[in-house]
Parts: sequence; structure tokens; C-alpha cells
Amino acid sequence: MSVSTDPGHFFQTDASEAKAARRAAKRGNQNGSPIDIGSKLLAVLPDPTNPDRIYIAESGGLARRVSLESGDKSHTFRGHTAPVTSLALDTAAATLFAGSWDKTIISWSTATRKPLRTFAGHTDFVKSLLYLRNSTNGLLLSGASDAAIIIWDAVSGDRLFALSGHTRGVGVLVADPVLSTRVKARVYSAGSEPGMRCWEVPVEAAEVRGARGVGGVLVVHETSVNAVRFEGEEAEMWTASADMTAKRVDHPDYVNDIVVDPRGRWAVTACRDEEVRVWDVATGELFHIYDGHSEDVMALAIVGSKQDTVVSVSIDGTIRRWSLRHDNLLKAIEEKKEREQGKEKEKAPEKNESLLTIEEERELAELMEEEDDE
Repeated sequence: MSVSTDPGHFFQTDASEAKAARRAAKRGNQNGSPIDIGSKLLAVLPDPTNPDRIYIAESGGLARRVSLESGDKSHTFRGHTAPVTSLALDTAAATLFAGSWDKTIISWSTATRKPLRTFAGHTDFVKSLLYLRNSTNGLLLSGASDAAIIIWDAVSGDRLFALSGHTRGVGVLVADPVLSTRVKARVYSAGSEPGMRCWEVPVEAAEVRGARGVGGVLVVHETSVNAVRFEGEEAEMWTASADMTAKRVDHPDYVNDIVVDPRGRWAVTACRDEEVRVWDVATGELFHIYDGHSEDVMALAIVGSKQDTVVSVSIDGTIRRWSLRHDNLLKAIEEKKEREQGKEKEKAPEKNESLLTIEEERELAELMEEEDDE
């Protein structure tokens, strides 16, 4: 027996129908110069070797390298059997790592796209990855819905050690660039609980069993932490959460990601309400909202040779680009005002347009007919 997935074949609330109609109306817009991938996009990673390229994670089980200028998306990495959730790069060895709902991690050569290794050991969805360079093969850290953090040899795929302490899924792994050294990395982990944890991880594989927790649980949000970033010249920590906040800013919906431009002027947030928000770091005030996506914005990345463009990926299946140059932001603000004023004019009735209802027009016509008969 076939089973329909068409929403029109199911009972829907007025609110869900209105939401679907709104998203359908937004889907065709060209804001942000969209590159249509055709699959829900769950993560994005800039290519440090080429400012024109990014890597993306897709719900269709693929990882992909995309050219932002040409739109070329043919460079695909295959092997996973479920949505790809997380990415990491070893640029020195030209290796891409991708974690998936199929509970595994796969590594590929970025040049040949041939799979190199499959890392198996988690008992639930892999949700986050972090690569640490060392003097030999490098370390790969993975976090998963099983609440475990596993440390792997990045080349052989050997499981070296596991960190425990989280009680729910680990969706964020990030190294502190200031406190990390060539000997030990300071790593923060977070996910489906309000608290973040800090770890001291020896970088060399032979010493990795000495990894340990540092301090207690750091609680900065009321619920799930979706992103932790170290941004700006002073590598300040920024966080984004499902409690509708990012550091120093408030949002009307879950915040999925946050990035800060290298000059430290703008903080950019990705939100479940389909918007990309640009905040003034100095004042904490909202400066502009880029709209164009028709579904949740999942991840952001700063790209470009001048690092003045932010890329957003969404489960609407598109990649979009937004300028962080001050003059372009001001221009975008003016263009948005003009569009909104145009919509208001469309809604406003023409001067000669009747303001009467159909019933009132009918009554008026009847009165005029009576006057003519007299």
C-alpha cells in the first residue's frame, strides 16, 4: 500500500496552512543570490584554502563542496546512509570528515573524493566534530546523541579515548584558540542541555588518555546550546541557544548559530524563524535583518578574500550570501524599506476604488434604481 507524503492529503490547522503558504511564497525569491541544492542543509564549513568555496552537510546523506561564484555543486562526497550533520577539515592532509545520523564518521580525500576511513563507535547520531592537529596523524573528536565524546586517531580511525560527563547529546565541540597550545587543547562541549563543559585534551595521541574535565559545568543558557564560537581579535566566546538568546542579544525564536566578522564590528545570528540578523557588537543593537530563506537557517560561515561576506544554509535547500560591508548594509536597509513601502501601497485602495462592501454596493444600487423610477 502506498503512503502519501503530500501535506494536502492530511488534516491541517489554519496556522499550518498559513505557514506553508507563506513559505511557498518566499521560496522563489532571489535575496542573497541563492544556490539551490535541493536537499535540506544542516551545516556549513568554509574552505580555508579557497575563499570562493564552502563545504556543506546535507540531509540526503551527502557532503558537498560548492563554489559560491560559479554555483558549481558537483564535488560530492558519498558514503553515508542518513543525514550528514557535522563537518571538519584537515587542510594539511586535504581530508574532509563528516558525521551522520547513521552513527558513523567518514573521511575523504578532498582532491579525489575517495573515502579513506569509516569511524564506528557511537551508539547514536553523530552531531559534532572537531579536528586537532598534532605531530603525526592528528586527532578527531566527535560528539553524539549518546552523550559521549570520542577521541580518534584521524588517519587510522583507532578509538583512543572517550570523555564522559554530559547527560544528553553533544552537538557542539570547539577549541579555545587562546588557551590551546601545541601540547594541550582547551575544548568546550555543549548540546541538548543548558550547561557547557570544558576539557583539557593532550594533543599527542600517546598522551590523550590524560584528557580531563576542567572546572565544573558552565551554565550560560536556560536550555540547549546550539553553537559556541570564539570570534574577534580577542577570541571572545559567543554562544547561541534554543532559549532564544545569543550572547548580548535577544531573538524571537531559537538561535541555531552565531558568527562575528574578523573586525569585531558585526555579530550575525541564524534563527529558526528563517532570518539572518546582523547585530552591532559595540551597542548590542539589531542593525539589519536579511530575509530570503523560507525555512530554518541552520548554520553560518564568514567567507570571501576580505572576510566581509556571511554565508547561510537552510533546510529550505539553499545557500545564500549576505554582505557585511557597512555601505552594503545601509543599501540593504534602504532597499528593504522601499520593498515594505511598496507592499503597503499595494494594500492601500486606489482613490477611485470603492470602500464599500458587496452588500453595501448592492443596497446603494437598489436605492439609485428607486430614485430613477421616481
